[in-house]
Amino acid sequence: MRHGFYLKMAVTNIKKNSRLYLPQMVTEAGLAAMFYILMTLSGDERLESVRGGNYLPTIMPLGTAVVGIMSVILIFYINSFLMKQRKREFGLYNVLGLEKRHVGRILFCESAISALCSVSGGILLGILLYKICALLICRILGVNSVLGFYHVSLSSIIPSVLFFLTVYFLAYCFNRIQIACMNPVELMQSAHTGEKEPKIKWVLLVVGLISLGTGYALAIVTDNPLDALNLFFIAVLLVILGTYCLFVTGTIALLKLLKTRKNFYYHPRHMISVSGLMYRMKQNAMGLASISILAAMVLVMVSTTVSMYAGIKDTLDREYPHDFYISSSYDTGEDDYREIPLDNLKNMIHRAADQFDLDISEETTQRYFTCAFNRQAGNVLSVDRSRQINQVIECFFVTAQEYQHLTGKQLKLQPDEIAVFSVKNNTDDFNCGDTLTIGDQNYICTETPDEFPISMTAYTLVNCYGIVVCDEAAFSDIFQVQKEGYGEAASQISNRLVIDFTDRKAVEKVYTELEEAIGQEIMEYVDSQPDSTGGYGISTDSVWNTTENLYGMYGTLLFLGLILTFVFLFATALIIYYKQISEGYEDRERFQIMQKVGMSSEEVQATIRSQILLVFFLPLLVAAVHMAFAFPMLTRLLEILFQSDLLRFFGCTLGVFGVFAVIYVLIYRITAKVYYRIVSDRR
Repeated sequence: MRHGFYLKMAVTNIKKNSRLYLPQMVTEAGLAAMFYILMTLSGDERLESVRGGNYLPTIMPLGTAVVGIMSVILIFYINSFLMKQRKREFGLYNVLGLEKRHVGRILFCESAISALCSVSGGILLGILLYKICALLICRILGVNSVLGFYHVSLSSIIPSVLFFLTVYFLAYCFNRIQIACMNPVELMQSAHTGEKEPKIKWVLLVVGLISLGTGYALAIVTDNPLDALNLFFIAVLLVILGTYCLFVTGTIALLKLLKTRKNFYYHPRHMISVSGLMYRMKQNAMGLASISILAAMVLVMVSTTVSMYAGIKDTLDREYPHDFYISSSYDTGEDDYREIPLDNLKNMIHRAADQFDLDISEETTQRYFTCAFNRQAGNVLSVDRSRQINQVIECFFVTAQEYQHLTGKQLKLQPDEIAVFSVKNNTDDFNCGDTLTIGDQNYICTETPDEFPISMTAYTLVNCYGIVVCDEAAFSDIFQVQKEGYGEAASQISNRLVIDFTDRKAVEKVYTELEEAIGQEIMEYVDSQPDSTGGYGISTDSVWNTTENLYGMYGTLLFLGLILTFVFLFATALIIYYKQISEGYEDRERFQIMQKVGMSSEEVQATIRSQILLVFFLPLLVAAVHMAFAFPMLTRLLEILFQSDLLRFFGCTLGVFGVFAVIYVLIYRITAKVYYRIVSDRR
């Protein structure tokens, strides 16, 4: 046969099966576009140079990997569905005289046409949408710069094309092997396999119950943020395994249980509904479980990223009561660094600020040190050499005089007394009357103040305490204990200058230049010191640097969450669409049989509609249950990222679920029209 014959047959088949092939091409083009966009974002040097853009090369490749994995899964899912629908057609080709190699060539032409349309359309769509995505990421990062419209990345196009063509080729090879291994009779009957009543797979049922119960238990009982970080992915895998097992066999077991209840089952509507649902669950259990998992992923991703992004301002206001923190020291050449006096440092900052016409509204100093201890029984604090983080607490020490200087509040403490402030999310607290032993000295906790002047939320993985001691002698004794314990790794006393500017926004515009000017002032000071070797160090912390980091990290995660949400919605809509088509062709025959045995058209439609609604909305209900059980663990994870506002996260979760439910219903209404159109076709 001429090769043009196979191509002509392939084009004709695609046109006749446009209801199957068109959604496939559109979805796969969308996946290719997302893959290209994420690859391009991770390597776009223009975006890396904007504020917070340095997170893109780190985070976007993770999204590219997820989209790639989802693409492989979806392409093979679509491929298996199309093969199931068309095996009977391929068997008919064999009966009419075409050999399997001829059928394989037709299938190759169909696959090639579909792949080329999907990949080329996806790349073109990705190039067109990239500008919108670049503007969106700039908007999320709080950057006003507008990038050029045209940006075509060959370094992203070539890997994207090769990746998707490879996946399509593997899918074709899988189809070719299937056809080669089946005879014409099997191909003709393959569309009707699996008609027997499903059996309960007890092993899967037990595994599903144990997996789901264990995953839920881990999510509920885990209180420590570090434990939540370690156990989160284990809990996710257990819930995914349990979901698939229970959809495959748990739903069948429940329906069989209803079938044994004679008073319930032997009712016309119940008998048909239970039998129909049992068959639907057998055919669609994996698809329904996949929809549930995808829906839960969407809820988790979007609710957490939206909550983190929405909480940036609150985090900055809480953690930065002051604008700018700085300390500096220089190398004396004797394995020691000498601190630059804060008065000198203050003059340098004033001179640097004057260069940009910036006004300083307030300035003060902070003196403290911090150290990791191991809290033992009897409230004994010892130096922690093992660094087992689940046993570590972080302590910040200041004197009563320094506490009064920073807060304006006076604490009257005796030499053996301390005041202990506990961070809000600590799992264990000190109480008045508790005895604390540090080294050889016993201290009694006499007060628990409601504030501490030094921010401690950077240590969210461990319990943190702010400890106020009586005087400089007690402060020095405790400092010496940790210095003897840690040696060269011991903490140093921090003396830093705290600056507030009159106009934060004015400083934000020139902050990078301001830091450079301060660095120049410090370098000139160090060069003027007779005991200096020229080496120096600067430690700075500012609201502007943290703003850039938070918007960069949380903004990039939010953007990635939105992109992956679109991908998961693609997957959800596609699975539902093909499920509706599959059930439509099957229900068309059942519809006609039930009418022949005496049921009216209205009764048959009502029965089938009730089954579809129950099956369709079951994944949404399961996803909501998954999210409800995951909520406690997710709150622990958000604490690691400085997001401890439970009410905001709860509101974001409800809002995201509401929006997703609306989109889910729209998908149902659109795909249901296809289903009813197939069912009503009497041919």
